[in-house]
Amino acid sequence: MLDQLLEETRCSKKQTDKLAQIDKAAIEIFSEKGFANTSTKEIAIKAKVAEGTIFKHYGTKENLLLNILLKFIKVLIPAIKKDLISKLDQQNFITVESFLSYFFKDRVRFIQENQDIFTVFIKEIVYNEPLRKNLVNLHFDEVKYKFFAYFDLFKKNGELANIDNGIILKHMFKIFLTDAIWVFALSDEHKTVDVDKWTAELVGEFLNGMGKK
Repeated sequence: MLDQLLEETRCSKKQTDKLAQIDKAAIEIFSEKGFANTSTKEIAIKAKVAEGTIFKHYGTKENLLLNILLKFIKVLIPAIKKDLISKLDQQNFITVESFLSYFFKDRVRFIQENQDIFTVFIKEIVYNEPLRKNLVNLHFDEVKYKFFAYFDLFKKNGELANIDNGIILKHMFKIFLTDAIWVFALSDEHKTVDVDKWTAELVGEFLNGMGKK
């Protein structure tokens, strides 16, 4: 995902390989040290550019971060959505447990492969209003209805309670994102996490609330 983000930077008429180096360096240091603890001088050294180059193109460190994250939302989230839909279309889940296990593990692999961007994104979205607005404005209907179709199947099979699909989806993402944010962005648990055991616990938590009583 980082490669795609940097390629988008390079393809922009206003940006060059040098600015792609700045983006990459900023993401890596923001992820490691946090935005507040990172200086433009550190970014410049890692990117092998003059500090003035950062100020010339971005003005401030805040604008650099916002540029990276807005690009992430506008360019990469649609690609993430397309990838997820494609994977769901290739599967034929029989049980709700197999469906959730696949989804949770697949998204965990994705997060692990993109740890730097995920960490930066999660830590900043809470405080960044323009970022939140851009994220909220995205349309996830296509993905949502893929989930709803499976939920209807599992209700028919007697595995899920007869609850509104929107509530089921909200509960599912609340369970996954709450734990994923803690494990992969706010703590060091990702270094030792047993993904199979962790996802099994998430599936159990979901079924405890949404499963057929």
